[in-house]
Amino acid sequence: MDEIQIAKSKAEILDKLTNSSNYPDNPTGRVLAKLGGEEVDWERISGVTAELARWRARATNRDFRTVLEETELRVTVELARILEPTLDPVLKGLKEVVVEEEEEGGLCGVCQEEMEVGEDVRAMGCTHKFHLFCIYKWLKHKNVCPLCRYSGVTDQ
Repeated sequence: MDEIQIAKSKAEILDKLTNSSNYPDNPTGRVLAKLGGEEVDWERISGVTAELARWRARATNRDFRTVLEETELRVTVELARILEPTLDPVLKGLKEVVVEEEEEGGLCGVCQEEMEVGEDVRAMGCTHKFHLFCIYKWLKHKNVCPLCRYSGVTDQ
């Protein structure tokens, strides 16, 4: 299991915990105080993460704790990518894209800073690209593209 698969498993568990009334084994929708299946699954996935880190530490002859922290960080980043559209409606109208070499030197339309090749950025329906933090801040105040006034953004 790699970081993406671990993150997907964690996202499924979080979905079960937050939408527990949609699952037949908990028709009341109440969060139960005792240790449930989701918590057990979460601990199992944490063990899988540690095993992945242990394997990588041995394969690269590196310190286990360092590799574990790196692996947990990668899982957290992947989990954030999976959950990103559910966190804020502003993000639903944005597409995750990577800056390509032929686009090198492109500027973020909000901060006017250069976007680096390989950098994770967000594109609107009009295809204009921006740093995630920049366009997020912009769309929280104005629900249109800062360059062309495209308004096909999810309502807030």
